[in-house]
Amino acid sequence: MSGDELNLRVDAVTTQTRRFKSLIGEFFRLEFKRARPKWGPYEVTIEIQRTPQSPTHDVDNVAKAVLDALTGVVFHDDSQVERLLVTKVEGDRPRIAVTARPMSEVRVLEEA
Repeated sequence: MSGDELNLRVDAVTTQTRRFKSLIGEFFRLEFKRARPKWGPYEVTIEIQRTPQSPTHDVDNVAKAVLDALTGVVFHDDSQVERLLVTKVEGDRPRIAVTARPMSEVRVLEEA
């Protein structure tokens, strides 16, 4: 945690989304016992790193598991997430990096 921003790196990836959700959720319950979820809009960035040998993960399933695990710890409800970016890249090892932070302002892209 850095102020209201959360940065998390999970150095293990499982093909079982349910198991992944419970692992992250348990981590938050143990490590952030005093953390209080906040209201307001949030933005969340998730980077899924994989190797050619690692299992393939659907970005939507990973995003759902991460948002469910952050609910009640970082924010009250995942409906508070107004910006979500999920990317899958090749890396040195299978891992997931997550950043969640309150949005300071919502910018709408104008049509060109």
